[in-house]
Amino acid sequence: MTHFMKDRGRELPVPEGKTIGFVDNEEQLASIRHALGDAGYPDSAITSLHGREGIDMLERLRDVAFFGDWERAVADKGIAELELGHYSFAVAAKDRDEALRIADIVEPYGGHSINYFGKWVNEQLTK
Repeated sequence: MTHFMKDRGRELPVPEGKTIGFVDNEEQLASIRHALGDAGYPDSAITSLHGREGIDMLERLRDVAFFGDWERAVADKGIAELELGHYSFAVAAKDRDEALRIADIVEPYGGHSINYFGKWVNEQLTK
């Protein structure tokens, strides 16, 4: 079962230590969650956004003062994806190597536009 973050006025944390990407439909998201689970990632390490609530949370995150242009562009991409009815997912990753592993796991299931937010570097991993 897919669980989406609920808005309730909450703020999204800065995505440090996260691999973030998008899928076009809920079936793809469910497949990604299953594949990540099989690879050892607990459901608690995966968060998802969808719909108006997700858009509202991303809009608030985008406006955080310490966000740079690149991070703001990724938030804008997320808003555009959710406006199309797509889904975002974020998976905890301790470093770039783990982020690349996550990207390799999710791409066959439709994961795209995957970015890694590290402590000192942010990087687009896939188109």
